[in-house]
Amino acid sequence: MKFWSNSDVQTHGPFVPEKRLLAAVLQRAITDFIGGEGELREGARLWLLDDELTDAPLSFRFICEALDLDISSLRTAIQFQAQNAAAEVLKQAAV
Repeated sequence: MKFWSNSDVQTHGPFVPEKRLLAAVLQRAITDFIGGEGELREGARLWLLDDELTDAPLSFRFICEALDLDISSLRTAIQFQAQNAAAEVLKQAAV
């Protein structure tokens, strides 16, 4: 028995399934960059900070535009958070 239908899925607003998926991709990349190590962190860094223009459907630029996010401000915030996380790790290691 089916408990849902496509008519129950919103087609506008912040809870559109496609936007939630794009936000999840972005969140995963940020998490990998801030808390990841090695190749995982480097791959996320490249994806988040690459300025090459592309029309790829899952590029950082595409996702930011689809979610109506300011690319420059978001990058600044991500880098700030990564620096704070690194400083906290160093602080904990010194204790």
